Amino acid sequence: MLKAMKKILLTVIAAVMCMGGAFAQLSMGPKVGLNVSSITGDDTKYRAGVNVGIFANYRINSLFAIQPEFLYSMQGSAFDDVTVLNQTIESNYTSHYIAIPVLLKIYPWQGLNVQVGPQFGFCVDDEYKLKLGGKEISSNDLKQYGYDEKANAFDFAIAVGLGYEFDFGMTIDARYNWGLTKIYDDDKAKNSVFMISLGYKFDF
Repeated sequence: MLKAMKKILLTVIAAVMCMGGAFAQLSMGPKVGLNVSSITGDDTKYRAGVNVGIFANYRINSLFAIQPEFLYSMQGSAFDDVTVLNQTIESNYTSHYIAIPVLLKIYPWQGLNVQVGPQFGFCVDDEYKLKLGGKEISSNDLKQYGYDEKANAFDFAIAVGLGYEFDFGMTIDARYNWGLTKIYDDDKAKNSVFMISLGYKFDF
């Protein structure tokens, strides 16, 4: 699948670059925003996180642009509370990714744009936390007992979204990242992330 996606991406980039010319323009800038994430599963709930990073926008012409980004993305999920012996157990999962989406942006009207493309994610850390009776225990606490299960280092997703670029430089994006890679080899759970972000672009 990854080889096929790579070929498709390279074909799209080559095609839109052929449409370039005097209009072509490069802009770059920072962005920051909110994640609302979960992992697939019946007992999972959405939780909040952050995303922050930089983007580069290569505007091919009035209709197309290619936008790669380099982001830190805080993801994960909360879980339904469980009651055991009249005590409630709260739990959540937090994962930290370096995400590199490569987006094709289509501009149907002025700064309004539709976004689609692959996202390559790299997990740098993850942690489960359980809270029982005011006491918190995390998976990192259990490392001293030999527990060292970690999420898969690589995560592949498809990103789709809408955005708007204002004339004075501000950008706003709303995006959904549909995870296609299992977080753990022995589990079917995958990432599901909604992202809202604000950015500011500087033209070069």
